[in-house]
Amino acid sequence: MRVKTPIKSLLLTLSMGIVISMVSVYPLLSVACATPTSSLNLSAARTVTHLSAQASDAVTEWNEQAAALTLRPTPALAPVQQTRVMAIFHLAVHDAVNGITGEYETYLSPPSPPANGSPVAAAIAAAHHALQNLFPGNEVLLNDRYTNSLAVHGLSPLDPGIAFGISAAAAILALRVNDHSADAQFDYTAPGAGTPGVWVRLTSAPALLPGWGNVTPFVLRSGSQFRPEAPPARNSEQYAKDYNEIKSIGVATGSNRTAAQSQIALFWRASPTAIWNGVLRQLALTRNFDLSRNARLFALFYVAAADASIACWEAKYEYNFWRPQPAIVNGAIDGNGTTAGDPTWQPFVTTPPHPEYPSGHTANSGAMASILISEFEDTPGVPIVVTLSGITRQWSSLTEALQEVIDARVYSGIHFRNSDEVGARMGRQIAQFTSKHALRRSH
Repeated sequence: MRVKTPIKSLLLTLSMGIVISMVSVYPLLSVACATPTSSLNLSAARTVTHLSAQASDAVTEWNEQAAALTLRPTPALAPVQQTRVMAIFHLAVHDAVNGITGEYETYLSPPSPPANGSPVAAAIAAAHHALQNLFPGNEVLLNDRYTNSLAVHGLSPLDPGIAFGISAAAAILALRVNDHSADAQFDYTAPGAGTPGVWVRLTSAPALLPGWGNVTPFVLRSGSQFRPEAPPARNSEQYAKDYNEIKSIGVATGSNRTAAQSQIALFWRASPTAIWNGVLRQLALTRNFDLSRNARLFALFYVAAADASIACWEAKYEYNFWRPQPAIVNGAIDGNGTTAGDPTWQPFVTTPPHPEYPSGHTANSGAMASILISEFEDTPGVPIVVTLSGITRQWSSLTEALQEVIDARVYSGIHFRNSDEVGARMGRQIAQFTSKHALRRSH
């Protein structure tokens, strides 16, 4: 049953301290970007926020550690890779917890749980084992966190739940070893590159993960299951409308953007995980969900996002649509009489090295917001506040936040509005499908 008694006075401000560099061969920290360049480090992640001290269970506690490792700048993970890692991690924790409690269906079919095994111990052990394998080389940090976590929760290292949690995590890790994510980066040139409407690399940076659409989905039947229709034709009214909007508001200099719109554009350069994980944690801490439900919430959130990443990338490299920058530079030859070209046009935010349609950030944001809406309703009753790199954004509803990222990609000059809206719709569809088919309440 959904809890409908929000804590009206609670205001939780996430200050992750991510400093986004203004200069990079890749655009910065968005799902539309290549390598993230945040300066988030593990010690800062442990001290900069007070959320951990308020965490009521092992799920929220270990989520902080997983996010810190996922968002670290070296070695950097692209935003689509971040959602995959977080999905694997939280599925491991979910199966460890619900394999014992039986409150929600597990993702895999674990063996019978041990008698008297603690689901909290299972969660801690699964989290520890998953992160050790996903981020090798951090054994000292993770072992210290593991020992402290058991002690804080009053658990013995001999608790039968520990072995069960390790086995649950090992099963999820083994399942994803051959999911084709390791094969997703290769040399790629779009067929017909150089002709109007076809995506082309603008720098020496390689195409970002052109094979990510072939990664095995977590719940979707295939990466193409929710593939949208083709982007608007270049001679269409829709294309001209989007073209002329971004040409005037998304340009680096001489734009009609307001100062607030520029701040929004800069804020949403951060990856979906960097932004929405804070929202997830804030809302989770306003409810008294039990361990099983929290494990399911966090897992569903990232499974939907990971599948949205896969589906979006499948569509991107299927359509290979050009970005606003080359489109506007070559507007004179695009076949549309209402789109005047500008050979000197530059976007406010650096153009990412992958095709334009649909928007990856809005696809992820649409999926994440939809899962949260299903659990907390659109207006959860508390201000949603996130601060990144000195920029603070606040929303009263999740739909408001989603609309802001749609606008932000236009203000940035890197996505046509239709691409943002289509991406958000894809994300919502994928989240609904995921909720219907995975991690359901047990009968």
